[in-house]
Amino acid sequence: MPRNRIDANVRCPSCNGQLYPRVLVCDSCGLKVEGDFVMNEFGALTPDELHFLRVFIYCEGRIRDMEAALGVSYPTVKGHMASIKEKLNLASTRPSASAPAAENAAAPGGSQTADEVLDGLDAGQISYEEALRLLRARKKEAKSDEQQGG
Repeated sequence: MPRNRIDANVRCPSCNGQLYPRVLVCDSCGLKVEGDFVMNEFGALTPDELHFLRVFIYCEGRIRDMEAALGVSYPTVKGHMASIKEKLNLASTRPSASAPAAENAAAPGGSQTADEVLDGLDAGQISYEEALRLLRARKKEAKSDEQQGG
């Protein structure tokens, strides 16, 4: 018979503070381990925020796909993402892996879509001026292609 489980995201009913595990129990053999356990940063997320991250991974980070999957607008997706970044203390840091992405985004003659350029701008990987330059270059390429084709 399964035990009643308590969601780890439950807050203290007295002060609304974060609750931390003190006892771990093995369901197979009944072993109990007591102590001060540290939760990872995802333990502080609400069930809705964890669902958002699951959808993010399922959609492989494509915001357009997330909009459809969640039934919300682009700004809403970006707002949820910013909120989670802040909660995970990632709002002011940028992973080192983003440096190559910034170099690719700024490369002249790059083949980014307008959405990719805007995403790079939003992520802080390129400056406003660089995004404007890339978008204007795309516009010129599109006009040139249109004139050659028609």
